[in-house]
Amino acid sequence: MKKFLFLLLAIMPLALVSCHDENDLPDVDFTVTVTGGTYVDGSIYVVQGENLVINSILVHNKENGKAAMINSAAYYWDGYYLGTAIQPPFGFEIETTEETPLGKHSLEIVSPLLAVDKEIATSVLVYNVTIVGSADDIPAGGTNTFIGIPTVSDNSH
Repeated sequence: MKKFLFLLLAIMPLALVSCHDENDLPDVDFTVTVTGGTYVDGSIYVVQGENLVINSILVHNKENGKAAMINSAAYYWDGYYLGTAIQPPFGFEIETTEETPLGKHSLEIVSPLLAVDKEIATSVLVYNVTIVGSADDIPAGGTNTFIGIPTVSDNSH
């Protein structure tokens, strides 16, 4: 009987671990502020030759009263790594030149994401960036502060 109880006590922690919800990921959004670009209809417009500056990325936990944060932001342009910001507010400057092709480009911001009572995760913000020839080519009604909804995944892969 003692062996049975010992075995039961040894297995119990394993049962508790297996009951852990592996999909308990943070539910957040980000407020992104830029200069040198204008966010309109899901795209950031930048005039060719001007720099796009991400001034800040602020994390907002959708679970009221609980904190969430990132501790770095890695920037990718058209799939190429540009660099990582490791200090809040995680700003970064992306240089465009007269040789930067007009048209659509991709900006990805990848960050470790931490939130109270949630698993550590990775967040990815993806933006279309449209390089235009002049400010007249930017549609009206844009803003330089906007909400980003990240794709959030666990860190097991």
